[in-house]
Amino acid sequence: MTTPNPSPVLLPGLFRNTHWGAAFDVRGLDRDLQIHGGTAGASDLFNYRESLDTTYYGGYLTFGGEYSIFPSLYSGWGLRSFADVHVGLYDANVDYNGRFAGNGVGPNGLGLSEDNLAVIAGLKFETRKQFSPRTSVSLLSEYDWYSFVPGMRYNDGDGKANGIVNQTHITDDDAFLERTSLRLNIGLGPSQLYVPPMK
Repeated sequence: MTTPNPSPVLLPGLFRNTHWGAAFDVRGLDRDLQIHGGTAGASDLFNYRESLDTTYYGGYLTFGGEYSIFPSLYSGWGLRSFADVHVGLYDANVDYNGRFAGNGVGPNGLGLSEDNLAVIAGLKFETRKQFSPRTSVSLLSEYDWYSFVPGMRYNDGDGKANGIVNQTHITDDDAFLERTSLRLNIGLGPSQLYVPPMK
């Protein structure tokens, strides 16, 4: 949900209009791994499977608007540019499942789960060319930072503390994601897709 600001007072000459909003969000990061081991004499010595799935539940605040650094791009080419920034707090629910089976061994399995607090923040930039009231093409670039992304530390027998081998456990790290897409936008309902630009 976003709310337009009818009287934006932010960097005069840069933003044509602004908006803000708040929303609930659910997103996920899933990792699946499968390994088959074998030799020339035995095609299936062992089979290992694991999954590491994370679901993020939370909410975020967003602020953005249409900016005009180069007015000639709009007046000459009809290009409109938009920027949004968002930041939110999430509960990261992590589930790990691993299963090993081999000749004369297993199957053995391990399941782990935990919850962590995560911050997700990002930027979004869009440049749009409108061809008709209900058709446009846009170049969209999105950048997201995750303060918590899970990983695995396995019991490999190397690390010992007081003679006790470290147990397999979930670890944490951060991550940066970037994606760029070219989109064709076609409106099927209203008479026009977008609000005309403010002068």
